[in-house]
Amino acid sequence: MESSASPLRIFYLEDNPLIVFHIEAMIEDLGHVFAGSASSFADLVGRIETIDADGVLVDIDLADGRTGPAAAKWLRQRGIPSIFVTGQEAIAAEFPQIALATIGKPVSVTELAEKLELFRRIKSARQTT
Repeated sequence: MESSASPLRIFYLEDNPLIVFHIEAMIEDLGHVFAGSASSFADLVGRIETIDADGVLVDIDLADGRTGPAAAKWLRQRGIPSIFVTGQEAIAAEFPQIALATIGKPVSVTELAEKLELFRRIKSARQTT
């Protein structure tokens, strides 16, 4: 990440706390801000007014079932971009119009850094319009 670029605020929709902690550390190591997490689509909906994020990382299977694609669609309808983070890339591939991209698990810091730049492009485009 360029030093002149401001950090992104990233929220994570994931039901496995160990994965959340791991991705939180990676996000912060990349110089971004971890803006919190939720374990289910229902939790996300209940907290959306308090979430301040430039983008959301979304797992496919959450605490309330295979609701990741529905959550990503719901976020998109609210103007919030998302990226799937999943070990189920084939299922994520069924929803190319919903999320910006897919990061396969296990997550590499290089791929995470590259895909987070998609959030930056959207944020920059919004700031110039």
